[in-house]
Amino acid sequence: MHYLDDASWVISASDLTAFSHCPWRLAHTIDAKLGKVERASDIADPMMELVAELGLAHEARTLEQLTLALDLVVEIPYNQAPYDSGAQAWRKAIQSSCDATVVALHSEADALFQATFYQPQLPGTALAIGFQGFADFIVRDGGSWEVWDTKLARRAKDPALIQLAAYADQLHHMGISTSPTVRLILGDGTASIHAIDDLLPAFFAIRDDVLALIEDRCLDSEPLPWGSEKYFACGSAGCAECQEAIARHDDLFQIAGLRRVQRDRLRSAGFLTMTRLGHATQDEVRAATRGIGRETLIALHRQARLQVLTSEANPPAVAWEVLSASTVKNIPPASRGDLFFDFEGDPTYQEWDPQGRPVTDAGGDAAVRFGVEYLFGIWGDEVNPGADNPDFLALWADNFEEEKAVLEQFCALVSTRREAHPDMRVYHYAAYERTKLRQLRTRHNTAHDCVERLLGELLVDLYPIVTKAVAVGLPRYGLKALEAIYLPTGTRTGIAGGGESVVAFYRYQQLRAAADATGAAELKNSILGYNEIDCYSTKLLRDWLLALVES
Repeated sequence: MHYLDDASWVISASDLTAFSHCPWRLAHTIDAKLGKVERASDIADPMMELVAELGLAHEARTLEQLTLALDLVVEIPYNQAPYDSGAQAWRKAIQSSCDATVVALHSEADALFQATFYQPQLPGTALAIGFQGFADFIVRDGGSWEVWDTKLARRAKDPALIQLAAYADQLHHMGISTSPTVRLILGDGTASIHAIDDLLPAFFAIRDDVLALIEDRCLDSEPLPWGSEKYFACGSAGCAECQEAIARHDDLFQIAGLRRVQRDRLRSAGFLTMTRLGHATQDEVRAATRGIGRETLIALHRQARLQVLTSEANPPAVAWEVLSASTVKNIPPASRGDLFFDFEGDPTYQEWDPQGRPVTDAGGDAAVRFGVEYLFGIWGDEVNPGADNPDFLALWADNFEEEKAVLEQFCALVSTRREAHPDMRVYHYAAYERTKLRQLRTRHNTAHDCVERLLGELLVDLYPIVTKAVAVGLPRYGLKALEAIYLPTGTRTGIAGGGESVVAFYRYQQLRAAADATGAAELKNSILGYNEIDCYSTKLLRDWLLALVES
């Protein structure tokens, strides 16, 4: 969304998507453009940046395929001027790309790449609000044109369909004969085809809502207050506007495990902030609150109280309390053979055959292979004798073939370990490892007995144990959050999270392809260091839990 120097607005399909996710965010963005509030700082997300890069690569592959299959594909030149260059200069530039689009649509072209749309004034509003858009592809369909878009997703999602509808509507607005369908080219190369008449009602409804939102914010001299019931606030961790407001207003959204309906009922009871709830007595909370079960209310109040204690602690310290010593006692006794296990996987990874088709599972008719578990990290006593750290073993896979070999290596290690230590267990945190082991067994048609034994006897997931056994004064119960309790400060350096690890693996693969062995080795070592701490952290968490009932 852009606000030009002549007080006109320009929206795009992405603004419609943004509204569908979080109307509050879009409202705050408009208020910021009008100078009523400061713009929220963006939340860095290396994973989303990688997805955008991969999306462009997917688009480029589709363009190459169309160019090979069709006689004439016309690329529309990008002539857009910067928005801050002034409304007149910007309109002149984008209009030149629109004119080129019209010329191409009336030519002998079979397809257009990056067709440009600009409608200066949208219907249904007295304000000067226009629409701009850039369609990935428009492909001739007999005597009409079909809008195509490329998405990495493996199934069609509403935001992508709304975008297709927006561009089909623009073709109609230009008087161009439009196909009754639109097409989404998914990440596996398949086409998801949809009737445009099924999509337009939702598109028009969202567009009208966005126009009404802009008008509302332009007419209101005051910024939209946080907590207003006029516009839904998603409250999600990836929404910069919501997260900034949540922190500033000490919102109940901060409470771990809180559902939106519970937040609404607590607010109705007068508990507008986490601090207010945390400082209240249990009797006060129970007397004032309706519509939340007794045990759930006790748990939410306890969680708020512990988070407030953590936030107010001086010197800093995480507050926690034991809920169920019996749950901790159900953890198997420590064994010298115990392993602490963590996968690193890249969900975006694909391989391509010489014809540019994505690799599938056996037979070529099964699902496209997405994602590779490129690192099996294992911590255990002398699990890697002779290494610099004999307690850490990294099993690395650069591709699907090596992924199968690494799975079999891991199973062989577990089997040998169990022979020496029949009481050993394999510890992990959260369901990812269990889920992926099932998938890998099926993908590679190997290690069936090993995986079955792991799933049935050996794997111990510490996450459900933590959530049942202890309450911790943190907004999240992820492994890295819990490390504030038991991991020495400064232990973690370099890669900070799973998203960064995925990006590092992707860059590593790029360096390998470019024969940059030194650069590739550096990135690989950074991933190994990150995973080593994850595995070690899992061990320390297990030890901390056991110590709760031993002391």
